[in-house]
Amino acid sequence: MNDSVWKIGMPVLAIWVLGLTWHALSADRGPSAEGAPVVAFVHGDSLQRGMHLMKNLQANLMAQIEARETQLQEDAQPLQSEAQELLAYANSDQATEDELEIAQGRILEIERALGQMQRAAESQVVQAEQSMQAVIAEALKRELETYAQEEGIDMILNWGLSGEGVLYGGTPWDVTEDVLDRLNERHPLMVPDTTATP
Repeated sequence: MNDSVWKIGMPVLAIWVLGLTWHALSADRGPSAEGAPVVAFVHGDSLQRGMHLMKNLQANLMAQIEARETQLQEDAQPLQSEAQELLAYANSDQATEDELEIAQGRILEIERALGQMQRAAESQVVQAEQSMQAVIAEALKRELETYAQEEGIDMILNWGLSGEGVLYGGTPWDVTEDVLDRLNERHPLMVPDTTATP
């Protein structure tokens, strides 16, 4: 399951960081009253780790993945049993050439059906992940825009792991905690927080 979290978490993080950077850089706001633009930044990775909405949606996605895997196993079981029976019969001395051909054809049909079931399950997971990413991107867009307007900030940049997208940043302009608090107020944690430190 750790591979699933990694496979889901990294694309989510990458898309989220790109979206956040694009949104911050494409915001059409004029300079502040003093004439100089007010620039702030957030640590995108800190927002991702601390955002209750992200944790809730990831927990929901993991539950969907686990349920889909369980359903896939249940749906595949009769076909797998049939394939095993056909193989056992084909390997017995009782099978004729015609029966071997029929068994081989049916086994190929079963393999195709199992492959289609697997692809359908993977497609459902991808759709659920894309839906989660869209919800997160929209929530961030709304909250960052509202926060910037309320605080008189002309631009909020993302300061990610690579530091890309930061034109200028210092402690007075780091609004990560404020934005994270706002996000968590509006989207309370609905699942146990496994990342909290005692």
